[in-house]
Amino acid sequence: MQSFFNNLYTVLIGWFYDRKTPFYGLYKAEIFNSVGLNTLLVTLALVMVFYYVFNHAVPALTHQGLYRPQHWMLVLLLAAGLGALLAWRGALAQEAAPDSYMRYFIIANTLVASLWFIVLSVALKWGSNHARRTPF
Repeated sequence: MQSFFNNLYTVLIGWFYDRKTPFYGLYKAEIFNSVGLNTLLVTLALVMVFYYVFNHAVPALTHQGLYRPQHWMLVLLLAAGLGALLAWRGALAQEAAPDSYMRYFIIANTLVASLWFIVLSVALKWGSNHARRTPF
């Protein structure tokens, strides 16, 4: 799993920024794996809440229409924002310097969180009562 996250973040950051930070070893050893796994779990939780709590288990919310594409987009934006926050907090917790590499890591993790949300939405939406066709 660590090599997956190392490759993923190295490629994504490489698209935006071509220099390596002096903390690159720390990113590869600790930060990429922990932030990547936390991002995946948080995004999975948001998908489960959207498709199975908002649209299945809580009838009062279902009658409010919280299964529409605009609500899905709001949860996607929440996932992206939490991805940015997880990257920032995860890098600072491992005592990485707040440099340009960290900024591009935050951008990359925002994209990864959005991508996870879309992929998990497609994979897990079929059991939902009302949001089966949300977003597409």
